[in-house]
Amino acid sequence: MQDITRRNVVIGAGAAASALTFTGVARSAPVFPAKNIQFVIPYAPGGGFDVYVRIVAPVMEKYLPNKVTIVPVNVPSGGGSRGVAQLYRAKPDGYTIGILNIPGMFILQQQQGSGAYDLAKFSWIGAMGEGERYVINVGAKSPLKTFADLKALSAKRPIKLSVTGPEGTAYAASVIGTQLLGLRTQLITGYKGSADYVVAAVRGDSDAVIAAIPTSMRFVRGGTVRVLASFEAKSSFPGVPDATTLGQPDLDNISVERVVAGPPGIPPEVQNTLSVALAKALADPVVVKWAKENDVVMRSKTPQETTQLVAQQRAFFDKWKKYLTPS
Repeated sequence: MQDITRRNVVIGAGAAASALTFTGVARSAPVFPAKNIQFVIPYAPGGGFDVYVRIVAPVMEKYLPNKVTIVPVNVPSGGGSRGVAQLYRAKPDGYTIGILNIPGMFILQQQQGSGAYDLAKFSWIGAMGEGERYVINVGAKSPLKTFADLKALSAKRPIKLSVTGPEGTAYAASVIGTQLLGLRTQLITGYKGSADYVVAAVRGDSDAVIAAIPTSMRFVRGGTVRVLASFEAKSSFPGVPDATTLGQPDLDNISVERVVAGPPGIPPEVQNTLSVALAKALADPVVVKWAKENDVVMRSKTPQETTQLVAQQRAFFDKWKKYLTPS
């Protein structure tokens, strides 16, 4: 019979503790999140994507299991590609997430030929609201009163459209939308932001402008622009023709989607925690009030719905590749 000594007891206890630790019984992993989360914004402060994150992130914090801070981090460079590449390379632990511009990232990647990230491999968390559709506006003093007037002008000469550079989603909306509608155009590019190219139409620098509905509404309420056509399946503007009445249902596929993602390989349970917190934040009274004031529909999407949305948008915009790359 082996003698039981104090040394044997200590060694045995240590071995047992090591075994328990190894099997995960004695020491459990901390509940996610255990530290602050970085929220990458691939654009400069002050733009639409930046505003969305700074409105939603503080509210999202309330719905996470632990009290942590979500820290917005602006990475403005390369039209957004630098921030997206940084997000793609981050550790897949849920502590780095980001907002992506769809279809902007498709267009940018196509134009730059960038292999720094694969958009199909991101861990999709959700979307910040419903996609923003586009409308065709003219200045309030424009002689063009209806879409028929715009169509008639196009038959005489190319319509001048003010727009951002070819890396912008408004550029894509303008190119695809006018192709579907059979409008001849001359694009006046170089405007830095949505407000700038709408103001250009108000001044009369261009005949018309194609802009997202939330942007357009600020000018509609101010009485400085008039909406001639909507790319929505059913127009939000009484008496204004839409994708259905114009016989071009594909117009409704042209939208700006603000999707939220993490790097490839985030564990499903962490992905779900982030997705639930985002969905609850979008339904929070603070965010709902802001959305109403800014003509935004903050409807949440699951990771599965977001994956499907990105795939659908990719398929749609791939059909228009040759039109979106400047010659």
